[in-house]
Amino acid sequence: MSTPSKSVLAAVKCEIDVPFDVCKPDLQTSPLVFASPHSGCNYPPSFVSGSQLDPVYLRRSEDAFVDQLYEQAPHYGAPLLRAHFPRAYADPNREPWELDPGMYSDDLPSWVNTSSPRVRAGLGTVAKVVTDGADIYNGLLTFAEAEARIEACYKPYHQALTSLLETTRDTFGTYLLIDCHSMPSVGGPMDFDPGDERVDMVLGDAHGTSCAPEVTALARSILQELGYNVVLNTPYAGGFTTRNYGKPAVAGHALQIEVNRALYMDEQMITRNGGFSKLAKDLNTLMEALCAIDLEVLKKPHPDFTILVRDATPEDAPSIQHIYAHFVQHSSASFEERAPDVDEILERRKAVLDFGAPYIVAEWDGQVCGFAYASKFRPRSAYRHTVEDSIYVDPTVKGKGVGKRLLSELIVRCTHAGFRQMVAVIGGTGNEVSVNLHQRLGFKQQAVLKSVGFKFDAWVDTVIMQRALGEGDKSLPK
Repeated sequence: MSTPSKSVLAAVKCEIDVPFDVCKPDLQTSPLVFASPHSGCNYPPSFVSGSQLDPVYLRRSEDAFVDQLYEQAPHYGAPLLRAHFPRAYADPNREPWELDPGMYSDDLPSWVNTSSPRVRAGLGTVAKVVTDGADIYNGLLTFAEAEARIEACYKPYHQALTSLLETTRDTFGTYLLIDCHSMPSVGGPMDFDPGDERVDMVLGDAHGTSCAPEVTALARSILQELGYNVVLNTPYAGGFTTRNYGKPAVAGHALQIEVNRALYMDEQMITRNGGFSKLAKDLNTLMEALCAIDLEVLKKPHPDFTILVRDATPEDAPSIQHIYAHFVQHSSASFEERAPDVDEILERRKAVLDFGAPYIVAEWDGQVCGFAYASKFRPRSAYRHTVEDSIYVDPTVKGKGVGKRLLSELIVRCTHAGFRQMVAVIGGTGNEVSVNLHQRLGFKQQAVLKSVGFKFDAWVDTVIMQRALGEGDKSLPK
């Protein structure tokens, strides 16, 4: 990836000189780090003048006052990182280069991510719209303007966050990042739940993959005891920050907390209301309990997290080929009868990635022990929002939860990629391991196709299972 030249950045200067601050305790006594990425309210004059929205309307994307709700974090022995720049200016809860090419007067570099679901919704690293769907800008930007914001705001914020987490890990052997957010009280047009009234709190742990389950359970129980209606991962399972820093396999945990704005503020005027003090007091209770969490809960191995799941690389192709060849040669789980070679595996991986779907592997003790990917369910264009999953696990790690980790991660990634339905086509009615795995993760059996395959001198059935992703068919796709 190229980096911007000093001359370019000098020509297009970011107007925010201090992009964040860190409120630290005199002595950090807890493995927690709190971060408020969306509460920044330092709006550069040129940004406001270049917008077709008035200053108050611009602030409707902001998690206003969230940093104030958590300002007592240092009192409990934990640092608090607070962004000063507004989310509408640069969003640190995105990948660094998620940009909409339609916003710019010049061409974007080839390495920029122009097709993520966040970009398609107008909410990339540099947003096109505020969260209710209103366009921000009067005209087009230049890529140099986006570059300057990312270099001056986004990157320093994440460098500071990384430093805080690494220092915390060095001190305690682990960390727990609490990513602090607020949400509109009613789902907006760019959300999964347009027009729906929302619960009090949403805890996002990337569907159980970004932190130890004890963390989520503790936060949920405390908030419920305080009288709040709490749900998990719907409509927010966690953004870039949660997924990037939540690595329980190596004792790094991340939990996103979304607070309903109606609990503490006037959403139209962007002012605190009478509920602010009570909510702040209750969040202090939550912070105190989380900061006192047993270190061993965060440091201990967990069966789901001893397995590392990551993007597949070309170097993984021989291991993938070896695992898959076993199923081709000895099982009706695959209807292929000749195992593909490594070159063919690489071609298939490329086709999956070109389609915009994930291709991942699982590692156990540093060795690839399984792989999974999503592919086109059918080639015709009307099927483009539906994917078919494929999962294969080395028989030597059977029963260790590798399949569950792979399928869970595949579901999360396909949801973030904007797909709406996932279909499993399972070879053989006797393949109870795969059927049970899919049932545990929300799939329902839709059909059994009798005797559609013939392998090992026998007729083989196919089981069709399906689950919705994200909001499924509850709204029209973008």
